[in-house]
Formats: sequence, structure tokens, C-alpha cells
Amino acid sequence: MQSLKNLKDNRILRTALLFVLAALSALSLIQGIRNAVSFSQDFQWDAAKALAMRLDPYELSMTPQDAGRYPSLAAFYRMFTDRGLTQKMEANQFPSLLMLLFPMTLFLPQTAKIIWLVLNILFTAGIIFLLRKTFFEDTDAYPFAVMILLMIAGTPYRNQLGVGQHTLFSFFFFMLAVYLDKKASGDGKRAVIPVALCLFISYFKYTLTAPLALYFVYKRRIKELVISVAAHVLLTFAAALWLGKSFLDMITEPLKVASVLTSEGSFDLGALLGSPYAFIVAGLIFAALFVISVTFCEGRDKELFALLVVWSLVLTYHRTYDFFALTAAGAAFINTKSDDRGVFDTVITVWYVILLLMVYFMLRIFDENAVSLAVCGTCYYAFAVVSGIMAVKMIKDERIRVNG
Repeated sequence: MQSLKNLKDNRILRTALLFVLAALSALSLIQGIRNAVSFSQDFQWDAAKALAMRLDPYELSMTPQDAGRYPSLAAFYRMFTDRGLTQKMEANQFPSLLMLLFPMTLFLPQTAKIIWLVLNILFTAGIIFLLRKTFFEDTDAYPFAVMILLMIAGTPYRNQLGVGQHTLFSFFFFMLAVYLDKKASGDGKRAVIPVALCLFISYFKYTLTAPLALYFVYKRRIKELVISVAAHVLLTFAAALWLGKSFLDMITEPLKVASVLTSEGSFDLGALLGSPYAFIVAGLIFAALFVISVTFCEGRDKELFALLVVWSLVLTYHRTYDFFALTAAGAAFINTKSDDRGVFDTVITVWYVILLLMVYFMLRIFDENAVSLAVCGTCYYAFAVVSGIMAVKMIKDERIRVNG
């Protein structure tokens, strides 16, 4: 163990690692930007534009050939078809979420795509800042820098940027909600409206942030959660009036579009089990996470957040481009300013780092073939289960301590 510690503390090796990761991160970022300029096919500008035009984006998703009849939408698809690519509308977001993209529909598709790329880079910088100010505030600067560089160098982040996905957008606002709540709590106050507003926006990628929102259940921020959800309910009613549809249609139609993707994830429960079994298992796990969040030990924010991050990425449909968020779980596992770490903690840290390397690099090397997905998925689910067992043990140990 001492030899490993000496190796870890070797200044030359530490500097070399940082240099290599910085170079890989720069290359990854450049390639991600190039891909975003060329593609950004998941931006959903077309779905938001259709809704702004009072066209039902969910009906157009079911009959994508009809979308091309509208000049504004046709201009969007020509960005792809002129290069021999295929693109169709997939409005799998609720109307209240698509409304968040309305400002982007004021710009031409190519301009909006560039603006979105710039925003995603700014969201990345914001996420790094907010992680440092919240869950990673007690982490040494060096391991934090390594974690961030690994994230940017990894395939998930590069693809997230390149396809114009919305997870950076959503995760930034979720982390902003955590930060605002933490800052207000430090002053003995509550930032109800700002936190609720950030949560409201963060639900754009609800498959990630809805499980993460259990963190605010743990913090007993029920008012903030209620307001954030109520705002979406009101906007859904508004969307129903806007399109001349029923409120129920505005709930079921996007779910029908999204259901087509259920089994197309990487190694989430939907990809493993298919529906309806995946929904049942996911519901049971979510219920367990809720109970853990309600009963979790006070002051163990990092541990609970890590558990929620790990499970949120496999409960519902996720491709590997969303797994850049796995870095955020690292605050509970990587070395902090405390040197009091036992063998088990060291094993968990090594396991977590191996898992990161597998998700960020190994899957790309093997083109996400069946074997690599099986190996990575097995390692991932085992880690997720162990994390859950650790959380339950923390609750049990805390009760024993309190009750004497």
C-alpha cells in the first residue's frame, strides 16, 4: 500500500498524467465541436419549431414525411439530406419542455445549431464550476482536475456535444439548483423560487434529472419540487389549448414517441429487459431510492448524490453519451483531503476509476459491440448494487449510533 501511495504522489508521474489528459481533452473537445457543426441531429429544433407553428410535433413524428411540407422544417432537414444523411422528427419531449427551446426557433436552423454548440460549451464550464463549489468542494485540486479532464476526453462527452443533446443543458441547471440551495442554506435561508426555476428547466432531460431530484427530497425541499412540477403542468395545459388537443394527449403522445426508443439504449434496463418489465423494475428501484433518500443520513450529501447519479443512468433509456455525468459521482469515491481510507474504500475507488475508463474509452475502442457492452454493463450494475448496499449500511449504522 505504501508503494502505491508513493507512486500516486510522484510529482513527475502526476504532471505527465495531467499533460496527457489535457492533450486528449483538447483533441476530444475539438472533434466534438467539429461534429456539432456538422450534425447536432438530436437538437430537436424541428420539434420545437413545429410546436411554435401550432403544428402537433408528435403527429409529425409518427408521419415524418409530412414534416417536409413546411418550408421552415424542410430547411432543417436539408442540412442533412443535402449531404446524403437521413433525419426525421422525434418529438419525445413533453410540450412544456419543447417550449424551453422556443427562443432557438427564432433563428435559422444552421444559426441555432451554432448557438446551441456555444451554449453547451458554456454549460460545460458551468457544470465544472458548480461541481467544484458543491460536491467536490473537499476534494484535492489534482484529483478533481483529473476527473474533469477524463470527462472531456471521454467518448460520452464528445458525442454529447457532437449530436447536440440536452443533457449538458439539463445537468447544468440541476447543479445550479444544488448550488443555489447550498448557498442559501449557508446563510440560514431558502431560495425557493430560484431553486424551483432551475429544477423546472433541468427536467428537459427528465430521464436523468427526475431520479436526481430525489436529492431534494433528502434535503426536504418539497416546496421547490412541487413548484417545479406544477409549472410544467400549467404549461402542458397551455400547450393543449395552443394545439387544440386534450391535456391527456399532451402526456400520452410524447410517451408514445419515446416508447419507440425504449430498447435502443446502451445497457440501461430497457435495453436489457425490454418493456414492460423494464418499467416495473425501474419503478421498484426508484421506490427504493426514494425510501433511501427519505431516510438517508444527514450530512452525507456526496454519498447519496453518487448513488442517484449511478442509478439514474440505467433506470430508463440512455445512450452512452449521457454517461459523462458519471464523473459527478466521483466526489464520493475519489481521494479527498482526508487520508483516513481503509482497504474497502480503496477498492471502491479503484473500481470506480476502472468503470470510468471502461465507459469513457473501452466502449469506443470496441465500437460498443455486444461483448464490450456486456462486460461494461456487468461491471456497472455490480457497482450500482454495491453502492446501494453501502447506502443502506450507512442508514443502519447511523440508526445504531443515534439509538446507542
